[in-house]
Amino acid sequence: MKTRVTELLGVEYPIIQGGMANIADARLAAAVSNAGGLGVIASTLHDAQWVKEQVEIARSLTDKPFAVNLIMESDLVEECARMCVELKVPVCTISAGKPDAIVVEGGVKVICLIPHARAAKKMQDLGATAVVAEGMEGGGHIGRMCTYPMVRQVVEAVDIPVIAAGGIADGKGFLAALA
Repeated sequence: MKTRVTELLGVEYPIIQGGMANIADARLAAAVSNAGGLGVIASTLHDAQWVKEQVEIARSLTDKPFAVNLIMESDLVEECARMCVELKVPVCTISAGKPDAIVVEGGVKVICLIPHARAAKKMQDLGATAVVAEGMEGGGHIGRMCTYPMVRQVVEAVDIPVIAAGGIADGKGFLAALA
């Protein structure tokens, strides 16, 4: 399957695992990446050393791209972001807070979770590689709008790739997200 997202991320399928706190570790991320999607390590409230250990484990289990999710509400987010740059992590997803408070550099692709089109435009202007339009059906800290109406608004507001999230649980939902 070939989409803007698969080409951007170097994955086989346009499927990105969520950065689920206390669940999404290196082993899960590597398994998802090995299956053709983009696996995500959730940094949650862990420190940079933990992130380094998880990245090393992921690299021992896969040679495919994976991501680290940076939680903006964490007091440790800046040190974790620096560690991701130092380790040349391919992708960072940024969630739970104001992503403009941190800049990830060094060739790391940045995907920001956003709750509405205005935030998507702001993240594009700040240099985000892509955005995840996550509707209220998704988990975590996100807005109050349903996924598909929001995705349509976000796609019209930005030029960067838009990834749909929230309530996509079967093939029909996946096809709707591709549309």
